[in-house]
This record gives sequence, C-alpha cells and structure tokens, in this order.
Amino acid sequence: MKKTILLGLLAVTAFISSANAQDFKLGIKAGFNVAEIKADKEIFNNENSVGYLAGIFTRLGGDKFHIQPEAYFTSKSAKIHPEAEDAGSNLIKGDLKFTNIDVPVLLGTKFPIGPIKLKLQAGPLFSFVVDENNPYKDNVNGALDELKEYKDKFSSVVVGTGVDFSKFIIDVRYEYGLGNMSKNESAGKQTLNLWTISLGYSLF
Repeated sequence: MKKTILLGLLAVTAFISSANAQDFKLGIKAGFNVAEIKADKEIFNNENSVGYLAGIFTRLGGDKFHIQPEAYFTSKSAKIHPEAEDAGSNLIKGDLKFTNIDVPVLLGTKFPIGPIKLKLQAGPLFSFVVDENNPYKDNVNGALDELKEYKDKFSSVVVGTGVDFSKFIIDVRYEYGLGNMSKNESAGKQTLNLWTISLGYSLF
C-alpha cells in the first residue's frame, strides 16, 4: 500500500512537471488552527481550542496544476467536558493536547487576478503524534475509557483556498479527520477536525 501511494505521488509529480512551465518554490510558513473533536457517541462535549503551526513548504508546477508537499510542527487541542451523567469527577474535565508533525500533500490550481493569484488546493494529510498531553488520563473511570488512549498517527483530507502575492502566501484550509483516533474501537468513532489559517514566505 505504501509503495502504491509513493508511486502515485511520483507519477503525479512527473505529470505536473511535464504539463507546466517549471515553477519551484521553497518557503517557510506559520499560523494557527481551531480544532474540535467529533464523536459519534454522546460521551462528552468539547469546545474549540486554538493551536499553532510552523514549518516549511515546497511547490512544483505552474498555474494550471501544482503539487505542494509540506511538513510542519503543529499543536492541536480541545477542551473536553464529559456529559454530567457520565462524569465521575470534575477532575476528568480539561484539555486534550497533541503536538504533531503534519505532512500534507496537496494538488492545486491557480487563477491570476491582477497582481495576486487565487489558488484552490486539496489532498491528504498525514499526522504523526510526537507528544500527547492528557491531564485527566489517570482520573478517567471505567465508563470513560474512550478518553484514555489515542493513536499516534492520524490522517485527514484537506481542502482550502488562498492567495499568492509576490513572495507572500496566505492559506485558509479545513481538515476533516479520517478513521478513528481512539484506540478503543468500542468507544465509537472520534475524529479531529480543524480550520487553519497560515502565512508563508517563499525563499525562492
């Protein structure tokens, strides 16, 4: 499966390179996100929380088509508030925070509008957890095992838009979580969904 994905990405890159005038960019980016955990069981409520992202991006292609792989550190969090009838103690209320390395691989197109270029992008995102801060983990009772253990790898689908102006790049994206981020399969499906806004600068 991994070989198939890699070969597919290489094929897309080759296609874009041959179909467009060469345009390679390498740059840095930073921004913030607003995250929310979605669950298909009514176990807890949660509030949106703000996190950050910082990393690098590359882009290969032209106005018609391009591929944009990225890699960045990101903090994703949500405030968990278990339902009153399920909560054994107020101690289990708190923040759930992940520090991840995210690797999106986006395909996109651009539309020149005067001095700016409007772009549309979409593609998969692979997220690798490097740290998890779960302050209520040891206080959760048996009825809330769903909140104890989470996987160390997530994946999402990303869609977004943005503008390029000179060497500056602004992106607004939505990440829709795939699969179940909880290790407890009987707990129902939990996904991490978020909006991100970032500012980038192309070094060349």
